[in-house]
Amino acid sequence: MSAKLERLQQTLNDVFGERLNSCVIARGEVTIEVAAADYLQIARSLRDHPELHFEQLIDLCGIDYATYRNGGWEGKRFASVAHLISVRHNWRVRVRVFADDDSFPVIDSVVDVWRVANWFERESFDLY
Repeated sequence: MSAKLERLQQTLNDVFGERLNSCVIARGEVTIEVAAADYLQIARSLRDHPELHFEQLIDLCGIDYATYRNGGWEGKRFASVAHLISVRHNWRVRVRVFADDDSFPVIDSVVDVWRVANWFERESFDLY
């Protein structure tokens, strides 16, 4: 693990604390998982907090974990995953949020936070 990733992980834990469901470093990347109810507020903080400053969304996709159940997955089925970059701090983070309702998987939109999310969100919604 690099000191830079550990510093990012610590900063995320300091800023969000208990609002993070998890914050892990794996495969050279930091991934945070947040509750659907906190997603929009955390997205705004990721963008606006001076120690984070994730000003650019570079990708957003939907994931269906249905096939993971064969491998023992027992969590919620649908998630949205956003990949963010901070040019100012030169670091990246992955944000995963699970939809609370598997029968109608909807989460808050982050278009007001990162306008580029519009296309990605529509594509993910149409897929599921």
